[in-house]
Amino acid sequence: MGSLSRKIKREIRPNVSHVNLKLLEQLAEDRGFNKGAAEQRKKDIESVVNLLADLEEVSGIGEKTADKIRFHVMSKFGK
Repeated sequence: MGSLSRKIKREIRPNVSHVNLKLLEQLAEDRGFNKGAAEQRKKDIESVVNLLADLEEVSGIGEKTADKIRFHVMSKFGK
């Protein structure tokens, strides 16, 4: 291998240090985690909404009690 080909190979190699590579890996991992957390949060909200929608079907819970429960849950967790 001649000196010219070594110089070309050296120029092709990306100039990324070990620290930058670790930082990029951490950023990619954080993005994936955040995306998964957002998806899980969406599913959790749907589950709670479904539970609150079907409160009247539980024996012993009428319309007024269901409204009180919904109000309490929304005041604690709703935004």
